[in-house]
Parts: sequence; structure tokens; C-alpha cells
Amino acid sequence: MAISGRAKRVLLYTASLLIAPLPIMPYEKGSRDFALAVGACGVILSLSSFYVVAGERKLKAKSVLGMKLLAAATITLLFGMSLTVGSIIYLLRS
Repeated sequence: MAISGRAKRVLLYTASLLIAPLPIMPYEKGSRDFALAVGACGVILSLSSFYVVAGERKLKAKSVLGMKLLAAATITLLFGMSLTVGSIIYLLRS
């Protein structure tokens, strides 16, 4: 039994949402290492969300589940990009 493309995207998206915050945990808020870890979290979220958005946009017929997945992944993509940009700005200013 083969796994479908949407199931792969959902699995990757879910795993990235669970794993992305892990690099942040050992660092103290406000430190340079914390900012780097937040940037890494943003990159992980952005890449996985971009994969989901790109895959869902290729489908011609979208179900309600597909539209919800597309909306959630787009919001997460914007959030991940803002984490990354904010981390870069913080590192450049400090």
C-alpha cells in the first residue's frame, strides 16, 4: 500500500511542527545562541510549509481538507519567515 502525496506532506508538516522548537530549548532568552536557534526554527518551519504549499497548489481539485491544509501551511510559512527575518535583524543589531 503506497502512501499518497498529501499524506506525505501532512506527515512532514506535522513532524516539522513538533521538531522545530527543539533547538531553542537549551538556550537562555536574549542570548546570541537563542537568536540563532530561533532562526533555525524559522528555517525549518518555512521549508516544510513551502513544501506543503507547493504540493497543494499543484492539485487541480481541492477538497475542504486540502484548502484547510493550504491555509494552515501558508500561515506557518509566513510565521517561519518572520522568525527567520527577526532573528537575522536581532543578530545584526547586537
